Parts: sequence; C-alpha cells; structure tokens
Amino acid sequence: MRMLAIATLRVNETFASMQGEGTFIGTPSFFIRLDGCPLRCAWCDTPYALEGDRGVETPVERLADAAAGLHHVVITGGEPLAQDIGALVDLLAPWHHVTVETSGTIFADLPCVSLFSISPKVGSSGYAPRPVTLARYCATAAGRMQLKFVIADERDMREALVCVEGLNSVLPPKTPIVLQPESGSAGHGERYLETLRQMSESVIAEPRWRAFAVQVLPQLHYLLWGGVPGR
Repeated sequence: MRMLAIATLRVNETFASMQGEGTFIGTPSFFIRLDGCPLRCAWCDTPYALEGDRGVETPVERLADAAAGLHHVVITGGEPLAQDIGALVDLLAPWHHVTVETSGTIFADLPCVSLFSISPKVGSSGYAPRPVTLARYCATAAGRMQLKFVIADERDMREALVCVEGLNSVLPPKTPIVLQPESGSAGHGERYLETLRQMSESVIAEPRWRAFAVQVLPQLHYLLWGGVPGR
C-alpha cells in the first residue's frame, strides 16, 4: 500500500497575540512564524527567524489544530513564502481568516489567502521594492492585499510614495497603504509619539498621498510588549 506524504513546514514559533500591524491591528490572532528568509534587512525585528536553522519540521495538520479557537491566523516569518504554504492555507481557509505577511519578493498565487500583507522594502532596509512581483499581486489579489511600509526616515517616506505611484496603473482601488515606524529608530514613549506625529504631518502635507488609501499606524505589539519573541 502506498503511503501518503505528510506535508510539513519548518516552524520557528507559534503563539497567540494581538495583530500589531496593518489594517487588522488589535485583532486577537494565532501566529505561525516560519523559519528562514532570503533577505537581511538592516532593521529586521525577528533576526532569530532568518537563518532557517532554528525551525522544527511540523505537520500542517498539527498547525491547523493549534490554531483552533482563534478566527484570525497570521502566517509570518522570516519569509513564509520561502516555503510551500499551500497545504496549510487550504486547511485553515474554511475556518479562519488567513493573513500571509510577506516581503513582496516572492510571488505565490494562493486564492484561499484572505489577506496578503505585503511589505515592500525601501531605503533603510538595504533593499528596493520589486515592482514586477508587486504587480503580480495586484493582478491576482485585488481586495485581498495591503502594502505595508516600514519607515525609518524621510528617504523611506519618499521611496514608499514612489513605489506606490509606480504601481498606480495596476493597484486595485482602495488598496490599504500602511506606513508604520521602524521600531528601532522610533524609540519609546514620547519619542515614538513624535515619530508618529512627524509621519502623519508628512502625509498630510504631501498632496500626492491623497490619491491613495494611506494610513499611518503604530506597531501595537511593540508598544505593548516591546517586540519580544512570542508576543
């Protein structure tokens, strides 16, 4: 009798927390953090999930069972699309809202994903957006995507706007464009609030942003728990 292969993924950690970023900020969610990433962003806030040598091969059925009880599930990394997550998404989709957090450097056509939270990398990261890959998401994930930019300085603000404007002809209408402070440079307390004020004032003062559904949002998990692993 032929044995069926069991789909597994290399998992760094799983945990329940609040979604700290993007349009579902403040939503209780179950996080599945996959191990490994091809990028090395200068300000990466999950360096422990980069090398791909700290993960445990885990059956996707076990991950789906662990997510039971929370409607929102977030598949993140590392870079989750560096692995084949199709089987996991198919298991989760009938019962959960599934968000995939990706850098926008790898394309995956996954119709059962509820939301692609795509974070194009600009200036301070050490990388540049990949317009061809982003355009493919625009073509296949209309109404199921947001663009989320990590902002460390004015250069990042300028490059994020240039990126979005470059996609204008293919960007689905009302696609959320989220700008969030880079936590390391934003600091804590009043300094963090001042960073949010400066970003907000920059968006208000720039008429070119008015063509887009832009939002300036904090990282809630950073404010609540300082960005410690598992929160």
